[in-house]
Amino acid sequence: MSAPLVAALFWTAVVAVVVAQVMILRSTSRVLRAVAPARPALEWGFAILPALVLVLVLVLSWRATMRPPNVEFELKPAAGEVRL
Repeated sequence: MSAPLVAALFWTAVVAVVVAQVMILRSTSRVLRAVAPARPALEWGFAILPALVLVLVLVLSWRATMRPPNVEFELKPAAGEVRL
């Protein structure tokens, strides 16, 4: 695939993930305001931890997709050739 197409697909996915995470955090905020949970920090942790993991996944994905391709091949020695 061409690099601009990969970049466009990646950034489209980033926008979708950001919108979804904002909606999840917004929903969490509404519920925590309406009902006083016993441990609000735990509730926020369960909402924020997946967002942080997604950031890590997106960073690693970006690095993997934009890395130049590696091409490895093995050259067999010619008859009588000595390689060290």
